[in-house]
Amino acid sequence: MMQNVLFSSMFIMHNILSKEETDMTEAFQELMYSAGVFRHYYGYAYLEQGVILAMEDPKRLQHICKEIYSQIARMNQTNIANVEKNIRTVRDVFVRNGGMELLMKRERYRFWEDKKPYPKEFIELLVDYFQG
Repeated sequence: MMQNVLFSSMFIMHNILSKEETDMTEAFQELMYSAGVFRHYYGYAYLEQGVILAMEDPKRLQHICKEIYSQIARMNQTNIANVEKNIRTVRDVFVRNGGMELLMKRERYRFWEDKKPYPKEFIELLVDYFQG
């Protein structure tokens, strides 16, 4: 049941994305796959949705629970705690598989070399990464 809800929400989201968002989704997939993070993680979809929401309005990051996590939870019929937990899981897999090294190819991310960002910071790093 939960897989059908997740699939249908991603199908709907994919069909309403603009060309720019579709390009970002493909770039997101490429980055995540190269760090060993695949779609079978619930957090994959949540993180992708969070990055899109934050790119639409970066001020949402200031109130991440209210502005991003709650919207993701509504879209996926879950709660805010599950959204954050699953994003943390994806972040952990990303870091463990060398994903931060991919981000650190850009000089401004050197601060994160020995640190693991909080979920909010991880979303912000990805938004910055994709906006170039």
